[in-house]
Amino acid sequence: MGGGSGGTGESTSTECTGSSSCSQDGSSNFVKKTLTYANGKFSGNIITNQCTNRASDTPGGSATCVKQTIPDPSFTTTPAASPGLGRVGLTLSGGVNIYGPLEAGFTLGQACTNNAGDCVGGVDVGTCENELNAECESANVKTQMFMDDCGGHANPYHIHNKLACEYTTTDSASHSPIVAVMLDGRGLYGKWEGGGAAPGDLDACNGHMGPVPASTEHGTTAGTVYHYHVTDSPPYTIGCYGPVSTIDECKGLYSECTATANAITVPQTDGNTYNYQQWCTCYQHEGTCNSNQFPSLCGGQGTVTVASQSGVSGGGDTGSGPGGSGGPGGAPSAGATLTTSPILTLLVAALAALFARW
Repeated sequence: MGGGSGGTGESTSTECTGSSSCSQDGSSNFVKKTLTYANGKFSGNIITNQCTNRASDTPGGSATCVKQTIPDPSFTTTPAASPGLGRVGLTLSGGVNIYGPLEAGFTLGQACTNNAGDCVGGVDVGTCENELNAECESANVKTQMFMDDCGGHANPYHIHNKLACEYTTTDSASHSPIVAVMLDGRGLYGKWEGGGAAPGDLDACNGHMGPVPASTEHGTTAGTVYHYHVTDSPPYTIGCYGPVSTIDECKGLYSECTATANAITVPQTDGNTYNYQQWCTCYQHEGTCNSNQFPSLCGGQGTVTVASQSGVSGGGDTGSGPGGSGGPGGAPSAGATLTTSPILTLLVAALAALFARW
């Protein structure tokens, strides 16, 4: 399982009622929550049949009843590595699985009607989808294999990104509500901090210390606590169980994030190819380099550009690149760096020399 190991807090359960299969319309979902909340963390358990509670284009699979202990015993001490594949949390509305940011991969032709295109496992889902669009051409892609409007897919159904069916994603005026509990017991909130802005100081785990609103529905209180946010760029939900002070601290949790590990290149829909560190779930977020809370994320240098990120794990800086929004896949993902041609490099150098004379 790429990234960190899976938790040990899941057990089988016989408490789920209803159908043994999952319906596409969400009507077969079963969830039973026994949770308490204090000091920013949940404790207790969630019993779920792992069926979606929202309508989805993904065909329904088998319902499997499990009980997940919260917090998972494997993640009570943090910071800790989180699974790149597999469960990292559960939605509070339906106990639906939230998986890490990485895709398991598609073999040649599996996701394209013209038998072209593949995507290796261990890249984030946005980068994988963009690679398939680039290699197959968008008209030939089997988009039903991609994320649905809620941000989920596959059987058993699980969510990788967006969580767009869990809250009003267009309401940026106030802090987004809590939408999920992660396996360390901390809450995951929607993407807005309030005042029309997303949070600007998320650490490499996708969390920060800040005020959160109360939720009568889910039994949480208002306060200032460490919590996670949904983001448009990877890791989308979490990259590790935080907090961490630097991206290097996140990378230190994973053998896959060492400087020389798992270096690959991925083509994207802008026509460029990007360097990528496969299986590393530590990402750099736009704006966090200038954060007062995490000043060391970029060594005090400010937000770096895509072209200067060579060898750096974690995307999310300015410019276009794989994964998420803002470009072909948005902010660059793990180790994402633009690979340019020698001719272009020489042309830029020549222009620089010409302007220097002026």
